[in-house]
Amino acid sequence: MEKKWMKILGKMQPIEPGSVDVAVNDCMGIFIPKAPFDLTDMEHVRKGYEFVISFGPNAPYKVENRYVITEHNKIFPFNPEQSHQAVGDSFGYNLLAFFLDTDYLQGLADSIYWARELSFYNRSFAYDAHLKNLLLTFIEESRNKQGGHDLITQSIANQVGVYLLRNIKNNCPVAKEERYYSQRHSINQAIEFLYEDCQNDFSLNEVAQVAHLSPYHFSRVFKAETGKTPFKFLSESPFPFNFAGIVEN
Repeated sequence: MEKKWMKILGKMQPIEPGSVDVAVNDCMGIFIPKAPFDLTDMEHVRKGYEFVISFGPNAPYKVENRYVITEHNKIFPFNPEQSHQAVGDSFGYNLLAFFLDTDYLQGLADSIYWARELSFYNRSFAYDAHLKNLLLTFIEESRNKQGGHDLITQSIANQVGVYLLRNIKNNCPVAKEERYYSQRHSINQAIEFLYEDCQNDFSLNEVAQVAHLSPYHFSRVFKAETGKTPFKFLSESPFPFNFAGIVEN
């Protein structure tokens, strides 16, 4: 096994030479047994994020102190340092497992969602054609090693990482882009309200309610979006606003 592969997996059980196909780059690795694989007597603790896709019958797993089911043709996530083990009668597993380096996937989560300590929910999720095609292309590029394959596999790893963050339930908050759009839309609503009712009396509380924000948060977001406090925005407007209730802050 290459060192970068071992970095992603951490310690793992011995594997017979030639018994698996492996496709890796610096941050992602795919593990494909060539024959049904017996995991029932092996407890796993990975340093990276592990995602198992079972092509056999539903299989019971012990994850830490809980028992879960990995479902046929679905993807099941395991978090770093999370012990897990197939249980029940010994039988072979037809599966594909892929792994992402902890620092790499955590970095994606942080850049997109401002998320710390990324953790996925331990249950089965849909394995769709889009993810399948990404993994197959990664494997093909890793095998053929044509010019630029390292750039392509890195791009695919990025796409897989973002796909997982979007589609596999986790503890990430709303994305920064989604928060920005929501706040921008709220401030636009408030400004439209001000222009439509410029002849009427209104207070900061009333305008904040239009934006579905608290008065304090509304003032902060309004300044971030317009570069001005609500008071300054209204005082510099050509419209004759009645803003006795709007205070400078």
